[in-house]
Parts: sequence; structure tokens; C-alpha cells
Amino acid sequence: MFPNSPNTALTLLTIVSTKDSIGSKTNVVQSRKEIVGSLRSITKLEHQTNVSLGVEIEKKVVIQSFLFDQSKFCLIDNVLYKIERTYENGQFLELYLGKTDIEVSDVWVYW
Repeated sequence: MFPNSPNTALTLLTIVSTKDSIGSKTNVVQSRKEIVGSLRSITKLEHQTNVSLGVEIEKKVVIQSFLFDQSKFCLIDNVLYKIERTYENGQFLELYLGKTDIEVSDVWVYW
């Protein structure tokens, strides 16, 4: 299945920013999907690509392509990351995760 065994659990999140009745901005989770993936190190070439794009990548996670639901955020070990870019590699999808300014405590979860 995986070139290496999956070694991390992650949650794909779709987060929408809304305003409440008094005009305060609130981040709301619209959907969530718990999956497993393989945490990988970022290569020198990938790092150079990220620098040229002006993106700071913290982690790279490889998942099976069919598991990805076009989410824009990812939760790993209670840390919220933004999916900055993806790369399809056969039946696998590489997710490049960067820091986000949204704190986990700032996200409202409804379901």
C-alpha cells in the first residue's frame, strides 16, 4: 500500500470564516476526515521550490490520492497546518503543510 508504513494520523479539515450576529469573525469547521499518512522529510530541491514560491513549509505528508477531499487545512498532533500545495505522485499525494495563523482554540466545531 504505502512505500513505507503510515506513521502519522491526521485530520483533513474544511474551515470557513464567518461573522456572528455582532460582527465578530469566527472560524467554523465544515467538514473533517480522519486519515493516516506517512510523514516525510523535505528534500533540498523541494525546499528551494518553496523558497522561490515564498512559502514556508513545515511538514510533508504522503497519503493515498483517493483519500484527499480538497481540504485546505490539516490537523496533526493538535497543531493546525494549512495545505500550501500538493503534488500527485502516482497513487499517492504529497501534502506540503505550512504554518497557519489560526489557533486550534479559535476554531468552532459543529457536527
